[in-house]
Amino acid sequence: MRSTLSAATAGLLLLPVMVTAASAAPATNDTAATATVVTSLPTTITEDTTGATTDAQDAALNANCGAPATNASVWFRYTAPADGGVVADMSASSYSGGFFVTEGAPAADGSNLVSCGPTTVAFGTVAGQTYYVAAFSDTSTIGGQLVVTFDVAPPPPETTITVDPKGSAYKDGSAKLTGTYSCTNADDFFSDIEGTLTQRVGRVKITGDFFVNPLQCDGAVHRWEAVAFSNNGLFRGGKSATVAFSFACGLLECAVGYAEQTVKLNTSKK
Repeated sequence: MRSTLSAATAGLLLLPVMVTAASAAPATNDTAATATVVTSLPTTITEDTTGATTDAQDAALNANCGAPATNASVWFRYTAPADGGVVADMSASSYSGGFFVTEGAPAADGSNLVSCGPTTVAFGTVAGQTYYVAAFSDTSTIGGQLVVTFDVAPPPPETTITVDPKGSAYKDGSAKLTGTYSCTNADDFFSDIEGTLTQRVGRVKITGDFFVNPLQCDGAVHRWEAVAFSNNGLFRGGKSATVAFSFACGLLECAVGYAEQTVKLNTSKK
């Protein structure tokens, strides 16, 4: 009798534990209507999202983003006190994911989406406008420990570029160009130099393109060099015209540098 009662009592004691483990508490900011308010920047918010869900609103927004999944989405709301920009980052979370950002409460068809992306997202702000930000898991992982930091976006990128007045024409018909550039507040791998070299040889206008990537966007002045190849002829020694652009892209926008230069190509033995 005592053994029977002990077994029954043990079963009753274990039952609440088993039920609790099987059903996590729902997230209080599971929908945009109950979004957590972000009042100031910078702010870091940590929460358990294992009870969060996904719904048709996530699917509508993701139609223009293409995330692999939108599991365990939770919402945040921020009203901008001034024009500027905001960065949201969830890289410190226990799972990988991404963000949706809408201007105003999310529209049912997702038409007011202004930004989206994995891990880190940035968006421009207008004074007085309210923005809604959803953070979600982009894998089959149903939530976990979400750590989101909201902060002021960095200053806009800046960039400059120059082209040297002398270059080299090689035996294979290509031409080497050089110059300097600088860029700051930009991502090295999303910044580059693009340009076109044009030279008239007899009655033919030879045109070739050149490209440099990545750049070093640390604010210092750096040297660059590139080789231009043409599909309609061979570059030779003599005058040519160069148009070059430097693109420095940050979280919110890209800056563009521009240079035009007449370049004398010297014949190289290479």
